[in-house]
Amino acid sequence: MRLRNLHLYQVLRLLADAIAIAGAWRLTVAIRILLNPVASQQVSIVEATFWAPSLLVVLALWTVLAWRLGHYGAPEQRGWHRNLFSVVDQSLLASMIVVSVTVFDRSVGIEASRSFMLLFAPTSFVTLALARFGTLLLCLKTENISFPPLRAALLGDCQVAAQLLGQISPVRGDSIFMGLIVPEGQSTTGGPETLRVLGTTTQLAEVINREQIREIIVLNSSMPHTEVERCGVVCKRMGMSMNFAFDLATGPARMNLSTFYGFPILEIVPISVSKTQELLKRAFDVLLASIALVITAPLMLIIAAAIKLDSEGPVLYRAPRVGKGGRHFICFKFRSMYTVSDRVQVTTANEKDGHIFKIKNDPRVTRVGHWLRRHSLDELPQIFNVLLNEMSIVGPRPLPAVDLDPDGMSRAFAEWAEGRACVHPGITGLWQIRGRSELPFEEMVRLDLEYTQNWSLLLDIRIILDTPAIVLRGTGAY
Repeated sequence: MRLRNLHLYQVLRLLADAIAIAGAWRLTVAIRILLNPVASQQVSIVEATFWAPSLLVVLALWTVLAWRLGHYGAPEQRGWHRNLFSVVDQSLLASMIVVSVTVFDRSVGIEASRSFMLLFAPTSFVTLALARFGTLLLCLKTENISFPPLRAALLGDCQVAAQLLGQISPVRGDSIFMGLIVPEGQSTTGGPETLRVLGTTTQLAEVINREQIREIIVLNSSMPHTEVERCGVVCKRMGMSMNFAFDLATGPARMNLSTFYGFPILEIVPISVSKTQELLKRAFDVLLASIALVITAPLMLIIAAAIKLDSEGPVLYRAPRVGKGGRHFICFKFRSMYTVSDRVQVTTANEKDGHIFKIKNDPRVTRVGHWLRRHSLDELPQIFNVLLNEMSIVGPRPLPAVDLDPDGMSRAFAEWAEGRACVHPGITGLWQIRGRSELPFEEMVRLDLEYTQNWSLLLDIRIILDTPAIVLRGTGAY
């Protein structure tokens, strides 16, 4: 998420957090009274506040420490789950302040309640979370109403611009790409069809005024350093900031900008999952798969009987799929096609491109198979693949081995294949909650990379919670 008015965001965050901590303090006092039946009859709210540490002291310490620790800096472009981790940090800070003030109070003879410290931690988490997301929504809503999208322009070589726009949309929520400004003397052919050439770098100021440009994105690798400097002088004179698009990362990575010894440093950290994270995800998978197996066992028996009654052949289909690291494994599915079906007969009817083979009205699918696919019930036996450590509950969908290269990778989409190879394929994933089979292959690639680059247990939980509603509606699957 990206906010233009950072000052407004900082002020509102500070006020909202102060209200949230005061609310948590007041709510904790009320809960403390309710947990003591005798106190609820003999002690008023005002009298009970003497059990709690001073609210003014807590707020004063919070404001100083939170500001010094950078809690009110620029909001990062990150998802809700990362903001949730930030809220956890804030609630822990608030809880430590309460503990410190309570310990001090008791050391000087003030009878502060020990249970207040325990109750304040979860209460402050809830109120601070509400304050964080409420403030973000308010700021984003205000900016959407008050500010039109920024008119942006790319600055660089036509071919590099075409590669960049192959990964993003020409229209974003807060910016519209108006066109391309090319280096002086370079060719204006081979650029993206969606963007027109506005002019050259020597005409930068003229283009900014004519097109009402408010944001310049420099394609750093396609511009000589001296020319970038000249453009920087123009942008500085006209009060505009310059954004740089880097192409230094060779694979999925996180980039952190910092300053060492006065030099701006761009740190490129390859994305990897630690052993602790792997163990945590594996434990989560085994627990959830075991519960799911017990719950769905009766349903799977009914489905097996329906398949047998509907058409001849085995109940299960053993499908060669590509798993973690590009290794092939046998993926279990309920059979949804006739046993005499041959993919060669319908090759020309494929409605997808890339490494996906899909036909909306596939003549090979049985009557029961149509229903199973519509609600993704044919995937239920993959619970066994999860228990065998061949799949995960959440991850990129496993693709047929015949649709990828023999080594399980893809030379045409190398970065995508490398990203998928880092994790186990999943029963559900971002494909399932954002369109299922209706998605174009390019969007599936983007979602796979988004998942592998931003994995967290909270993201898995979110996908799992969103999946049932999508499956029950049966939209987008065939």
